[in-house]
Amino acid sequence: MNENSIEAQKKELRIRIARQKKTFSDKQLARFSEEATRTLELTAAFAEASLVLIYCNLKGEVETKSIIRKYRSQKRFLLPVVDENRLILKEFYSEENLSVSHYGISEPTGEPFTEFKKIDLAIVPGIAFDRKLNRMGRGKGYYDSLLPALKCPKIGFCFDFQLFDSIPTDERDVKMNMIVSQNEIVLE
Repeated sequence: MNENSIEAQKKELRIRIARQKKTFSDKQLARFSEEATRTLELTAAFAEASLVLIYCNLKGEVETKSIIRKYRSQKRFLLPVVDENRLILKEFYSEENLSVSHYGISEPTGEPFTEFKKIDLAIVPGIAFDRKLNRMGRGKGYYDSLLPALKCPKIGFCFDFQLFDSIPTDERDVKMNMIVSQNEIVLE
């Protein structure tokens, strides 16, 4: 399959998922997030991790701020920060050290974190995932550039309706080690 065809399929899938998200109320998505979080908490990868790369969710993504609040006394959290056309990581210390980016994402201030070998787990958002551990993001390539530098397990975190048997992928897309949704854990 040629690259233009794959990009067209990805664009179509992004539109389809965006439409599907709109069929759920904010209250339903909040409940789905709670269910996905409970499933994540069942994994040994999360339970055993002490330094976790996680994201501050955008509207319509699995909510993560409650995870950070619940576990911040037991785990350290890193958050991605958009720096020009790439992601850098910064440590989360408190709500007070967050600022809102032009993308509307809460990002920590402070020095970049560069000791990638110390990261125990990466929890990664996406538009769609499949049971072959593929991830499809928003199309900017931010995570696809960052993820190869991380040697830790990578968990794709999503709602059930974002998990498919197969999604369109290309050579730039980075596979996950696990996918966690509301009702499913997909392992390598």
